[in-house]
Amino acid sequence: MTHSPTDSTERNDPVRLVYLVALVASHGLIRLAERYLPEFLSALGYGPIVVGSLATLGFGVAVAASERSTGVTDHGSATNLETTATAVLSTALAAIGLFAWAGSPTLDTLLGTPLSAIGWLATGIVLLQAWHIAGPARGLWPIDTRTPAQPSSASAAMGDETADEGSRTVRRAVTADGPTRTVVGAFGVAAAAVFSTAAVASADAVGAGFALVATTGAAFALVGAVAVGIGRDRSPTFGDDPQRDRRENGERSESGRREDDGPTAAEPDGDFELSDFRTAVSRVPDRRRFAIIGDALVRVAVAGVVPYLILLTVEYRSIGLSVGGVSLAPVAIFGLFVLTEAGGAILGSMAAPALRSRLDRRALLAVGLAVLSLLPMALVAAPARAGVVASLFGLLGCRTAIDPLRPTIGSDTQASPVPGPRLPREIRIAVRIAIVPAPLIGGILYAIDPLVAFTGATTVGLLGVRELGRAFAFGRHR
Repeated sequence: MTHSPTDSTERNDPVRLVYLVALVASHGLIRLAERYLPEFLSALGYGPIVVGSLATLGFGVAVAASERSTGVTDHGSATNLETTATAVLSTALAAIGLFAWAGSPTLDTLLGTPLSAIGWLATGIVLLQAWHIAGPARGLWPIDTRTPAQPSSASAAMGDETADEGSRTVRRAVTADGPTRTVVGAFGVAAAAVFSTAAVASADAVGAGFALVATTGAAFALVGAVAVGIGRDRSPTFGDDPQRDRRENGERSESGRREDDGPTAAEPDGDFELSDFRTAVSRVPDRRRFAIIGDALVRVAVAGVVPYLILLTVEYRSIGLSVGGVSLAPVAIFGLFVLTEAGGAILGSMAAPALRSRLDRRALLAVGLAVLSLLPMALVAAPARAGVVASLFGLLGCRTAIDPLRPTIGSDTQASPVPGPRLPREIRIAVRIAIVPAPLIGGILYAIDPLVAFTGATTVGLLGVRELGRAFAFGRHR
């Protein structure tokens, strides 16, 4: 088999290598910084309600920004220069956001601004949404606690899903299918988890360790931004290649949009209105509507507790680990828990095609959502041993195995156990909006008692599984 000069150039181009390493590393460190942020807030004297407020802020900004970017992409395709500039800007803003996080306790004193530490953290959260919505690595880590129908990971306080329409751009640097991107992204998170564990374990306080993680992530992001900018002129990977763009973005119709993408004649573009939502819901068959509600409830349940996983394991359960003469504090152990979650994501993504071909898809989706719903309660009730809790985190990562089957996440509607057309825009927006307040509600419940928050999440998730069961039963009785 022969290889074209273009393939050889792409493999050997050092700029492309720097680009990939910098973006995957910054991607992982951003994810870990978001997961560690609640403990950093706790060290600064803030409680779970503040954590939930910041997470909800990030989710809200993501919804608003993704809707704006959807309108832009639906009305015309951007040029390569514009999309490259978007990727550079989003990566640079993410770096600035991480720097704001790292220096939040002292920036107000140094700059004489009216922002307190919490103000700088909120500023960083808003800036980081550019990375999640239009960043060149957005899509490397599919997880279901963010806002859109196409998954990814975390808002500024540690969730995990980003905008699905905003950027189809510089991801061509990671030219691969979904499972491969999952593996690449999970390895990035895994490497960052090891680094974060070492940083937090070696620091005298969680604040110093968090600052090191955030600053390192910002440095990698800046390198990635520069590499994205100059790589466009150095390699066909970043150049103007219409054929490549058509392969990456999907074959488009003469109107400039994919046949299954964006508003259609029955799905007009415009502002979201309640009447439009009711009309869209009335057009969805009952069976599919039950499935959508069920999956959305599970997403809300998971989004409501993910920000508090570190608080649960570090403060409420206080799970440490001793190996020989080395003892790791709970805050350092949490990095290893996230590492096992990354490993679970790899396994789930790799096993997904085989599971879907060999097992009944209804049973696979129902069991997967049931297990996902029971995990919050399991994390509270399981023995306080690092190995047991790590296994539960790994199981949490394995949810990538069922993502393609989920009605509000999977993009292949024919793969769903409840097949149907692409979700109307109004319903997709409604699901995103429903997830936005979940972290704040979870924070209020966590402030009452962590057991209340995690039990509530399991209850909501199981209600979602019940709705999914109604969808399957409805199909059998028709």
